[in-house]
Amino acid sequence: MGKVDLRYEALAEGGTFFDDFDGVISDIRFIMTDYNGKAKTPVAVCKVTLRVGDDESTQFYALGGDGDFVANETGTGLEFLKAKTKPTKQTNYGRFLKSLIDAGFPENKMDADDISYLVGLDAHWLTSPVESTGSNKKKEGEKEHTVLLCTKINKLPWESDAAKGKAKGKAKGNAKVVDDDLANIVAGIIQGIAIDNDGEMTKAAMLSAMFKSPDVDNSGNKKGVLQLAKDDTFLKSRSEWQFEGGILTI
Repeated sequence: MGKVDLRYEALAEGGTFFDDFDGVISDIRFIMTDYNGKAKTPVAVCKVTLRVGDDESTQFYALGGDGDFVANETGTGLEFLKAKTKPTKQTNYGRFLKSLIDAGFPENKMDADDISYLVGLDAHWLTSPVESTGSNKKKEGEKEHTVLLCTKINKLPWESDAAKGKAKGKAKGNAKVVDDDLANIVAGIIQGIAIDNDGEMTKAAMLSAMFKSPDVDNSGNKKGVLQLAKDDTFLKSRSEWQFEGGILTI
């Protein structure tokens, strides 16, 4: 068993229905599924939950392989089980990542170990036809193969409302970028996680712990909590800990 690099550049060669819409990734993780009994054994897929207004749309992006990969304990990472150590770029997961890059998502911001960096991405999504090869190649009379892909990025996960407002030429003196109550909630959750980890941990480890924390789920603003926890400026501004070089220490 070994850890899988989740970035697009590292891939090998080879609910309610929505379409043509703006949606925000509110949750993303790897899960094991047998496609409601259609598969002989459970396989790993990337499950993406998109918030569309007051509704949600859930998409599943196949990784390929039969028993090649397994979701890690938190669901934020992927591990390989056999000789095949990475999904191919021709999988729907690969196409999903490629559509983000084509829309302007910086590849150097794609985490190699933890897929939760995409929580908060606001983008336009469109069902697009894809070319299938090998055993999945479209047969005569068969419905065209499609996958929901990103066509435009409206807001990157780490972009603040202030930055977006500045780009639109808004005047100074607007509301604070970070709500004090939200900041204190996030600080309390991070502090508790750090204490449980002997007072020191990497930012990546902290975010992974927050992704599965019931306190985050019960906060009433999971997206806001996770977005703020990723913000280096916020992490460096708090007096409860020190944050330098990607290490958080109490």
